[in-house]
Amino acid sequence: MSIICGQTYKTFRSEQKQITEKARWKIGPFRIYPAIQFKNIGYDDNVYYQREEDDPASDFTGTIAPEIKAYFLFRNTMILSLTESPEYVYYHKQKRERRLNNTLCPELKILLFNRFVISGSYSHSDRRYRATSEFDVRANTKTTGYRAGFFYETARETSFGFSGSTRTIRYEDITLPGEEIYLARALNREEQNGSFEFYYRAFSRSLFFLRGGYTEYKFEHVQSRWRNAHSYQVYSGIRLPLLGRATGTLSLGYKKLVPVEEEREGFSGLIGDTSLYFRISRFGFRIKYERDCHFSYWTNNIFFKEDRYGAGISLYLTKFLRLDYNFYYGESDYPVAMIVQTPSGTYEELKRKDIHHTQTIGFVFRVIKNTGIGLMVNFWERESNYYWANRDRMFMGGYITYQF
Repeated sequence: MSIICGQTYKTFRSEQKQITEKARWKIGPFRIYPAIQFKNIGYDDNVYYQREEDDPASDFTGTIAPEIKAYFLFRNTMILSLTESPEYVYYHKQKRERRLNNTLCPELKILLFNRFVISGSYSHSDRRYRATSEFDVRANTKTTGYRAGFFYETARETSFGFSGSTRTIRYEDITLPGEEIYLARALNREEQNGSFEFYYRAFSRSLFFLRGGYTEYKFEHVQSRWRNAHSYQVYSGIRLPLLGRATGTLSLGYKKLVPVEEEREGFSGLIGDTSLYFRISRFGFRIKYERDCHFSYWTNNIFFKEDRYGAGISLYLTKFLRLDYNFYYGESDYPVAMIVQTPSGTYEELKRKDIHHTQTIGFVFRVIKNTGIGLMVNFWERESNYYWANRDRMFMGGYITYQF
């Protein structure tokens, strides 16, 4: 439930320094940083996350994702940037899944009196993907957002200020043989947010941050306005690296989601978005934790809450070969019970709960510098107390990585 670009604030000077150091090309007054990714090139044995008894569709697939970041620096007072991220997803047999995705994000920052920064950005995304773990089938999703901010910055890159944003989200209805899901009616909405943000350089290469704000959710269709809600959230943490071989973000907080209709179930509790990587000798360790609530299109629940835990390890056998293993465990809980039909034909009241397991095993060959070619096998499984939601999937394929 966050804006596409401008999610993490960078001070004017740190962004200016990063641009001059990392932008690879310089064309006139513009600095260009191109990149390209090749990913998910392989065989998917369950494209639509179907049940085994429904004869799941399988296919060969691949994704190419170029990206261009262009910057215009005017003296030491203005940064104008543009990020263009097209992505083509190819499926050999499942033509419905072939898609040109695109994300566009221009942003402007102006430095006043060497201390105050005014910023504004626009984002537009048109993609087919699974927006949450509740989605079995990818759906076309269009998101348009605006963001503005006003910050005060010190010479040590401590900063604080206010930001406001708005975005609209539009979904495609899913229509497949035996399955019709009216996502547009259930989830199309507008989100408006106002936040206070504080950043403090706690160590030479890390930032402590504190953010708090208010968000309002307004659903478009009359049939779904019972989902209207607002939320209060506050979270803090540290953006690494603390040390040269540690990277990532540690972030925990609290959120309270309040439905407009008072008799509806709300959410309050811990939220988190933590992703850390540590390199020790020949080993690399990954830790991940996510907790939040997500709007549901399913039955009479406004939302479902989800916890995701992840851990991984990499072993550098040689300078040119790395072995990888990752394991993720997730729980999705629906707070409101529903009436379901059992396989025997009877009806019972049930609060749905899903358990997700994902395992990835693979290896990477280094080609040049930090660029490598990876091969992997991914196993995903969802176990649920609602029998219809039990699914599994295997993907086997390759990719190119720039982080060997």
